[in-house]
Formats: sequence, structure tokens, C-alpha cells
Amino acid sequence: MREPSFLLIDAGSSWLKWATSPARGPVRPAGKIATVKATAAWIKTLARKFPKHQAVLASVVPKLTPVFQRAFAQRLHVVTGSSPALGLRFDYPKPAEIGADRLATGVAAHADGLWPVIVISCGTATAFTVLDAKGRLCGGVIAPGLHTQLAALLGATAQLPATALRAPRRALARSTEEAICAGVILNFQGGVKEIVRQLSEAVPGRRPHIVLTGGNAPHLTGSLDLPHALRPLLVFEGLRIIGTRLSLSTAT
Repeated sequence: MREPSFLLIDAGSSWLKWATSPARGPVRPAGKIATVKATAAWIKTLARKFPKHQAVLASVVPKLTPVFQRAFAQRLHVVTGSSPALGLRFDYPKPAEIGADRLATGVAAHADGLWPVIVISCGTATAFTVLDAKGRLCGGVIAPGLHTQLAALLGATAQLPATALRAPRRALARSTEEAICAGVILNFQGGVKEIVRQLSEAVPGRRPHIVLTGGNAPHLTGSLDLPHALRPLLVFEGLRIIGTRLSLSTAT
């Protein structure tokens, strides 16, 4: 029996990204667009471009989900808290409330078997997803993302100039733009460290493993002062695991 090929789709608040993957082997990022540009026509074109792939979708944009379902028909699985192939147990009152991207990262982290673990997804939001020492998804934290903090600062303060974020050379800034960069990035880094500290205290057992993913994760790698792994494709890894399990279940 021929192994399936997967089209893995991560529809986030700001960016829609996709990757391809066999059941075994590397995950290959294939592209991204701004989520606002993902029209029905564009999604139909994506489906036609990958006519033989099984599609697995993690979407935090509810209005896009039915559009994908129409375009991909019976070869699309939409990840939710009740998906049959998550392989996750929950110590969480309402798993249906957990975002599909967080579920996908939880699936990938669970498959590693290194529990407890805190997954930090650094995108439009900074989402912390916690698996306890039994591998159960037990909760987390959602905080503003790095660029969300910058947009809020500039949007609420009329006199500050538009600023492109870059790593500050020093905390003692010598210009307004440098002060904005230092303030936003140091606030982001310090906030993440404090949240990790408190989550680590809240999870019984040994110190949790830390896994970083998302576009803003590199801003943390030099500042976290804790052992951690950088996994930029973690959402896609989780989606591939889900797709593979679904394929195996339908084949038997």
C-alpha cells in the first residue's frame, strides 16, 4: 500500500502557512501568505495544486474552516479538541476551547515523550501549552505576541514613530526608536521568563522541558537562561502525526 502524502496547513491570525510531508521523512515548508489574502479562490487553487495530498488543517480563523472543507472535500481533516487521532489526554475542563495550533504542538511534544513540557509558541500571541508529568495537556497561558505589543504601543501613543523591531544593543537606549526596540523586546523576554517560572512551579514533579516554536522564538533563544529546544516546524510536526494516525486507522 502506498504511503500517503500530506499537505499540512496552519491558518493563524496573521499568517497562513503550509508544508508537505510523506508519512515518514522530512516536513518541507512550502509557502505562506498573509491570512487576510486567503480568499476562497486562493484556497481552491491550493487544493488543485496538491490534488493527491491528504490535507490536515489547524485553523484559529473560524470563517476559513468551511472554505477549506468545500475546497478539499473528503480529503481534509480539521483539527479540534475532539479529533480522534490526537493521542492526547487532558486534565483540562473544556478541550474544545483549545486552539488547533496549540493542540498540534501538544501532539508533537507528547510524541517526544519528554514530560512535563512547556511549549512556547511565539506568534501573534505568545501561547504557553503545558503537558504535565503524565503527558496530559493541563493548561497554559496566552499573552500578547512581540509584534502585537509593538502595535499596541505605537497605536496608543501618537508621538512615537513607526519602528521596525530589532535586537537592542543596550538597555540604556540613545534614541526613541532604540528605546522602543529595547522596551518591547526586553518586556517580551522578561515576561516569557516570568511566565515560565510560575508555570514550572505550578507543574508537579521535575523541571519541565522547554520547547520554543513560532516566528518570534529566535528572540528568546539567547535570553531564556534555561535549557530549551528550538523547533520551528512543531505545528507541522503535530499535524503530520495526526494525519498519519488517521491514515493508519482508515487502512485497518
